[in-house]
Amino acid sequence: MAEVDKKQVALKKLVDELMKDQPSRNLVKQLTAELGMPYSLDPMTQMNTVLQSMNSVYLRSNRRRDLES
Repeated sequence: MAEVDKKQVALKKLVDELMKDQPSRNLVKQLTAELGMPYSLDPMTQMNTVLQSMNSVYLRSNRRRDLES
């Protein structure tokens, strides 16, 4: 469970950074490497990759919580 929480925190940091007018390439590269996702110079491609990853992380944790209830 802690692994999912760490991934959610890193994904949130990455989204926050990508939403900036001038995101730090180094921070984006670091966070994508930490999360095991591909890095892209194209901001739209990068955001799409991040959002897809967020969708799978949050949906999995919500499903697990529903099953435990």
